[in-house]
Amino acid sequence: MFLSRQNTETKRTFEYLRTCRNRKLIMTTTKPGTKICTHFGTCGGCNYLDIDYTKELRKKEQNIKELFKSYRHLEFRTIVPSPSPENYRHKIQLPFGRRNIGNKTLLTLGLFNKESTFVLDQTECDIQDPGLTEIALAVKQWARREGLLPYNEKSKRGMMKYLVARKSFSTGEIILGIVTAKEDLPHSKDASKRLHTAIQNRIGKTGKLGKIVGIIQNINTKHTTMALGREEHLLWGRPYIHEHFGKHKFRVGLSTFLQVNPIQTPSLYNLVLDEIEPESRVIDAYSGIGTISFWISGNCKEVMGIEENPNSHRTALESIKYNKVHNVRFRKGRVADVLPSLYGKNYDTLVLDPPRTGLGTEVAETILGMGFKKIVYVSCDPMSLREDTNLLARQYFLNSVQPVDMFPRTDHVETVAVFRNKNIT
Repeated sequence: MFLSRQNTETKRTFEYLRTCRNRKLIMTTTKPGTKICTHFGTCGGCNYLDIDYTKELRKKEQNIKELFKSYRHLEFRTIVPSPSPENYRHKIQLPFGRRNIGNKTLLTLGLFNKESTFVLDQTECDIQDPGLTEIALAVKQWARREGLLPYNEKSKRGMMKYLVARKSFSTGEIILGIVTAKEDLPHSKDASKRLHTAIQNRIGKTGKLGKIVGIIQNINTKHTTMALGREEHLLWGRPYIHEHFGKHKFRVGLSTFLQVNPIQTPSLYNLVLDEIEPESRVIDAYSGIGTISFWISGNCKEVMGIEENPNSHRTALESIKYNKVHNVRFRKGRVADVLPSLYGKNYDTLVLDPPRTGLGTEVAETILGMGFKKIVYVSCDPMSLREDTNLLARQYFLNSVQPVDMFPRTDHVETVAVFRNKNIT
């Protein structure tokens, strides 16, 4: 049974990958181990560029097994490898930094070093989409020419905080966000034109590396670890890209949550779909723009998505119209607030895709009182998954754990866990 399910999943993944290659949506096919990024060892982005990918997968798999070894009768499923371990990241979020040369300050752009003490002056990246890497280089050179300084958290001086960019895997469209500490970007109209020209000169007009469709200024005046602020000004083009997952279409903005590895995302979503029994009534908590809700909708009688982020909720509602799906609905609000209102509505399955911090006690207690037959939990942090497993243990068995490598060359690993109600056979 399990081997059959795995074979089906593998077939699905490679059919999807083949389709994308035929449509020229995968721009590069770098072979693992052929080259190591010049920043490796210093940069905090990667850990495993220096080992074979199969060894990396075994290490991740073993780490998950060790973490959950105390759970009895647990089916541990084989890790699902990413079809491409390089150039998979279709969203980047890079801080601006500084390098002092005498009395002058040189603006830098890249990831933090491993100790998070300075920002690397990034020139390449083996896990980012090549088009996004070229755009980052163009933005850095543009900012230097414009005389824009990085924001200094201690002195509260400077302008530039982050570069945020995302690229559609299905259409090649790219939106770029420049996060600033102040609203007044000097000569914003002329500067944005020069930025657009710099990007076009860098990535070309053939579309091979993608097509820029929007440039946005995001204003974040707060002293916070969150990159994006709430206020945005459209400097050029439009504030979203079009992305397709399977037969469903979505508009995706800067703040929209979306898996950064679109090549592997169908594998992840199919694992959720495989656990949904026909004609189920499902709650999809932390639903974002509804990608999982729509993906599983064909196997469900009804799907109810819950999402707190107003932009994501609005996008999800718009997606119902685009995709002409009639059995999916969405409610806006915190999961802890909305979930109790659905008590007694005969939902039998709960899908969870919470943030890295996990569910927490409040949400876990609510779940325990609702009597779901099955819980399918998509986790981006195995440690928080284990903590939530202990919170749910009064009523639910942890039935299976499936690692999915969404973040090759890093320590991170996604996990799909399935829980079954102890009181329902």
